[in-house]
Amino acid sequence: MEHIVTPDEDGCRADKIIKNVVPNVGYVFLQKLFRLRKVKANGKRIFASDRLREGDVVKIFANLDHKNEAAVIGDNDRSLSLNRVESGSRHNKETQKKLFEKLRSTIIYEDENFFAINKPSKLAVQLGTKVSVCVETFIKARPDCKCYLTHRLDKDTSGVLLIAKNQNFARKLTTLFRENKIKKTYLAVVEGKITKPGIVDGFLEKSFIGNEEKTRIAESGQRAITAYKPLKTIDENATLLELKPSTGRKHQLRVHCAEVLNAPILGDKKYNKNCRHKELFLHAYRVFIEGLGIEITAEPPEYFQEILGDMASYFPLDSSLKNGKRCGKLQIAKKDA
Repeated sequence: MEHIVTPDEDGCRADKIIKNVVPNVGYVFLQKLFRLRKVKANGKRIFASDRLREGDVVKIFANLDHKNEAAVIGDNDRSLSLNRVESGSRHNKETQKKLFEKLRSTIIYEDENFFAINKPSKLAVQLGTKVSVCVETFIKARPDCKCYLTHRLDKDTSGVLLIAKNQNFARKLTTLFRENKIKKTYLAVVEGKITKPGIVDGFLEKSFIGNEEKTRIAESGQRAITAYKPLKTIDENATLLELKPSTGRKHQLRVHCAEVLNAPILGDKKYNKNCRHKELFLHAYRVFIEGLGIEITAEPPEYFQEILGDMASYFPLDSSLKNGKRCGKLQIAKKDA
């Protein structure tokens, strides 16, 4: 199995990263894999406590879906992709075909090296304990190439998600993310009235409240930077914000809005105590890849438009962009011949 460490996982322990990617693997068994040298990063043996960096390529030489532990830790060193579900393990060919058709309907940009989808809200990116259908399931169903996730969006966040079509370009994208050469812009509808733009620059840390993991503002930890700009006040009780993160910490935008701006995002059940909406009003609407001159834009979901009306006036697209490619319903770029 193979996984490329994402920006969110940078600096995390090897065993924690693997556990997050394959949550059904037991702790004891995972530690045994490390002891048996079945886990490597960039071709070298690693230990469970080793801290991995963004872009590291982790390989597990075992079939983690196998129920027989003796067989799992045998001599089968065939490398499998963590971003793909093995044929026949969960879906037959007919189901895979239907999944691929659903994937095709979400693609908003594609070239020979990668494609982008407009991920719907409520669709998880990776498999989990209570998740059987997700973006990983869809990209596994693609028959013409082996796909790699290069970053993540929260399950309830909609918008642009980049997926590489080969390992070399997956590494390139993760490097560009690490060097902050992929610029992401989000739309969020928040409670309260925000009248002036600004920048949030501080630290975040993870904590547990009961059994629930949350991210919170801290005096030290991982640095998190978000630029924000109000685009429209809605009925004096809410604001449409443009958010531009310079870092990619877990729940960064949600925490910055709720705890720093005192303006929680509508529908945020984790950080909004007075949540009254079923959907999270956070949308990754634009990604610009420096050097490639590619700008990808995804139209927000219908529930955004129910509150905001005509969305076209809220999209500050840069009409002067040279050699750029824009996607989504507002301005669709044709794929190169």
